[in-house]
Amino acid sequence: MAKYLALGLAVICIIALVTSTPVLFDEMIKGTTIIYGLANFTDYGCHCGDNTVGRPVDAIDWCCHEQACCYNEAELSGCNPVTQTYRFYVDEEQKVKCLKARDRCEKMVCECDEKAANCFRKELESYNMYFRNFSSLGACRGPRPFC
Repeated sequence: MAKYLALGLAVICIIALVTSTPVLFDEMIKGTTIIYGLANFTDYGCHCGDNTVGRPVDAIDWCCHEQACCYNEAELSGCNPVTQTYRFYVDEEQKVKCLKARDRCEKMVCECDEKAANCFRKELESYNMYFRNFSSLGACRGPRPFC
């Protein structure tokens, strides 16, 4: 038993050393939604993923729009949301909480992801498979909302 515990701790330490924000955000989403991960929200609607065009199609898409706005703020402050690491936990109500940040960028990026993961959890019932890979279909229309 002790051997497996030591092995598990070693794996956790290694993961902590190579982790990046997408990996951490994936863990946040899994912690709040249980059945979904980042892959379920990448290329969802018009604002989840790299191509953010048109109006958000539903509440989940609005979660992504808000996260993109938050990331823009972080970037304007000199932070890199793609490479920034942070620490967090999931509480007994399946809500994500950022741990005390070591610096300003860690705090900003963690809070962006925390808000998005908790938003996904709150709006999970509105998740619609029809909107998976939606932007790649050229279906996003209307003006992109301002942040």
